Amino acid sequence: MAKVPAGVGPRLPQVVVLVGATGDLARRKLLPGLFHLVNAGFIPGCRIIGVSLDDIDTDAFRSLARRALDEFGMRKPNDAEWTRFAAQLEYLPLSAGALPLKAAVDAAEAALGSESQRLHYLSVPPSAALPVVRMLGEAGLVERARIIMEKPFGTDLASAVTLNSKLHEVFSEEQIFRIDHFLGKEPAQNILAFRFANGLFEPIWNRNFIDHVQIDVPETLGLGCRSARKRTRSSAACCR
Repeated sequence: MAKVPAGVGPRLPQVVVLVGATGDLARRKLLPGLFHLVNAGFIPGCRIIGVSLDDIDTDAFRSLARRALDEFGMRKPNDAEWTRFAAQLEYLPLSAGALPLKAAVDAAEAALGSESQRLHYLSVPPSAALPVVRMLGEAGLVERARIIMEKPFGTDLASAVTLNSKLHEVFSEEQIFRIDHFLGKEPAQNILAFRFANGLFEPIWNRNFIDHVQIDVPETLGLGCRSARKRTRSSAACCR
């Protein structure tokens, strides 16, 4: 795999707290993506602490991550690549609480052996976001941190406003990233390129003339067990 040139990517090592680490998004996108970034040298040093509702240990999480890379990664890692990546993975059940999470992050930072930054990625439903944010605050993991809030951000305008207000009680606006990974896909990016590169459309493609833009992405993957419903034991793993 081609390595990233020096000076590209984060300057400091990263401790990633991945909340929802056993969920569908983590398996399909986040774990393969983190492996790719680490293996390409984009991140100068990294420790990943998986957190979710599942009561498993680090070895089980590493096995889950390996299956995710084999099934959803751009390519399967070789033995040496996997060994390096697996050594950077840890796991903590959400039920452990704030103090064990703080201890795990402290240990990860000590293992990196230099100044580092914290990245909290919340791959959780809106109803679970605030409890996680509060736990991060209780654990004292706000300093030197960024927090990524995966969509949906709330379930309607009122809940989004409330979530935003409560989020600001713990993190400053400069620390918060609200993302929808589908907006980074090529068709969405092409709309921007087409607008600003075309003198005919640029003056009129704005909020004064366009009410909304709808993008439909037909796919075979359904909601499955992502929807809010009573979960059985067998469906629990992919819903976290």
